[in-house]
Amino acid sequence: MGRHVRKITLFVPIAYIIVVSIFLFWHRVGFSPDQFFAVALLVTLIIGRSKQFVLDWSVPVVLFLSYDYLRGLLPKLTQQAHIFPMINFDKAVFGAVPTNNLQGLLFSDGAIHWYDYLATVLYMSHFVVPMVVAFLFWLKSREDFRDYSLTLLIVSYAAFFTFLVFPAMPPWMAAQKGLIPEITKIMDQVFANLPQRIDLPSFYKFVGANLVAAVPSLHAAYPVVTFFFLARKFKRVGWLFLLYVLSIWFSIVYLGEHYVFDIVIGAVYASLSVGLVMYGGAIWRRNPKIYNLNK
Repeated sequence: MGRHVRKITLFVPIAYIIVVSIFLFWHRVGFSPDQFFAVALLVTLIIGRSKQFVLDWSVPVVLFLSYDYLRGLLPKLTQQAHIFPMINFDKAVFGAVPTNNLQGLLFSDGAIHWYDYLATVLYMSHFVVPMVVAFLFWLKSREDFRDYSLTLLIVSYAAFFTFLVFPAMPPWMAAQKGLIPEITKIMDQVFANLPQRIDLPSFYKFVGANLVAAVPSLHAAYPVVTFFFLARKFKRVGWLFLLYVLSIWFSIVYLGEHYVFDIVIGAVYASLSVGLVMYGGAIWRRNPKIYNLNK
């Protein structure tokens, strides 16, 4: 009975957050960290863990919001965006820019297919999935939650400094400037077919967009981090997440948001960040006096 109750306690909050995420997507709204925090706080009030939630989540959420705010300032600080390193890499490996090939095979101008919606959903899940997984870890193990959120923060801030010194233009922008063959912004057409956007309060209304933050691809990096932690925690079940990783990689190339080069660099950043936290955490735990101070 107790085990059954624990499963329900895990399933219901996660299911609720997923339903909210789907509703927001259908109304063209991304689930930002501050909005997620508000929804998750409501859930933890219901299950009686709100105090611990605020204590554990406040610092990571503030640091993520700070990262996004700083990233929005980068266009004012950076010089001209890099264009050709990514193009040259993709052409050297594939003989052409993969986005052009994929859109030539799959995309029909003026006709939105089911996989266009799916690719857009996967792209929009960039923040939602890591936050849902973080919440799952927090419900099951605060130690796993700390390691996972720390890894995401490390890869995010490492990416921020890379955006600062190496601003990089995405494929759709390069195509608009005539530097590569035409690429369609498929997501714009998908959103045009969704219901009217709803307006929700969010910190992100005050955050500027950085359109030349393509290398490394955090859309590629976050899923890799998530895969490592899910596979470590849930073994064979966690390995199923690899399908999501490959699907989102395919989607961001098909949609024209990233080159394969961006994905490779994102995966490298993610792997190094995971290694740093796991190796550093192992050393940390070998010293009981230090480790126990942080419990």
